[in-house]
Amino acid sequence: MANDRDVPEFALEALEDAPEELREALALVATAAETTPLPVGLRARLLASSSSSRERFAPFERRLSELFDLGAERIRELLTEIADPATWTAGPLPGSSLFHLEGGPRVATADAGFVRLPAGMPFPHHEHLGDERVLLLEGSYTDSEGRHYRPGDIHEMPAGSAHAFTVDEDSPLLLATVVVTGIEIPGLGAVNVKNS
Repeated sequence: MANDRDVPEFALEALEDAPEELREALALVATAAETTPLPVGLRARLLASSSSSRERFAPFERRLSELFDLGAERIRELLTEIADPATWTAGPLPGSSLFHLEGGPRVATADAGFVRLPAGMPFPHHEHLGDERVLLLEGSYTDSEGRHYRPGDIHEMPAGSAHAFTVDEDSPLLLATVVVTGIEIPGLGAVNVKNS
């Protein structure tokens, strides 16, 4: 039988009274994944099959629909569109890019869209001139208050609030946002996402 340290602790606890044959079978299964070579190209095929924005971000469709006040079909269309680099425009900060969209009636007067920022990018201190609501889709960041935001997190900033943040080093950041009025960045002035 394989050494008990090859078997996860939770499995060992569950099998304390199990017959020896069961323990040996579990140990073999635990080590098989480490010793069985994967077919050539499997990783690339898996990544390619899950890399389209529509499938990759499908778990966020309902929340995106609420954020942008749009129907499910339009959200699915947007998730397909954001996969095309040609649909993005350069943002106001070096390395940033923006994807503008028209939100539904509830957010019609706000700037709505997606924002991409490179891994490790510090986003400068800025003030929110109106309310802003962000849904993280990919990557993560830590704000100047020490709060860490990950995919699926909602970050709400009321008018008059101010902060800075830094994109974590491990992955670029992709977020969906609805911004009322815009933000003020010292040295850059007022930035309105829709008009950038």
